[in-house]
Amino acid sequence: MTIPDETGAGISATAQLSVAIGDLTTELATERRRKLQLTQDVAYIEAPPITGTSVPLSQAGWGPNTGYAWAVQRITVAGLGATTDLLTAYRGNAVLPNGQPPQNALYSFTIAAAGAVATWHPGRTGLILQAEESMIFTGTFTGTQLAISLDVIQLHGSKLPYFLL
Repeated sequence: MTIPDETGAGISATAQLSVAIGDLTTELATERRRKLQLTQDVAYIEAPPITGTSVPLSQAGWGPNTGYAWAVQRITVAGLGATTDLLTAYRGNAVLPNGQPPQNALYSFTIAAAGAVATWHPGRTGLILQAEESMIFTGTFTGTQLAISLDVIQLHGSKLPYFLL
């Protein structure tokens, strides 16, 4: 079968179909590569938990590496021994010997009953840590050991603006 074109010469329907299938295959392969790259650039991870017997408390690697950002989804604190205990989370780059600047305070954890667990959900974009920033905790506690865990969405730096939209 021949389909006439603008010049009147005609193009084979088989050739047109072949070109269309080739274009569709190329588009599908491009979309597959884009999705694979996206899964490598955006991932839900559980940061390694940290424990300690004194404050301030921080740990190397408790923040995103160079080129990445963390969108913190949950922070859980266990080990507060009394309802008078108070543990404050800060965003920072290092533990300062005289404490953290007040403007870097993010949230203060307390418990309603001895031995309870305190949790904060800052929201999808409520707590973003940039590369080389980390979480630091200070305060008072009467328990024997603090255990803190985070759930985060890790983003390649180039994907952060899209995540914030």
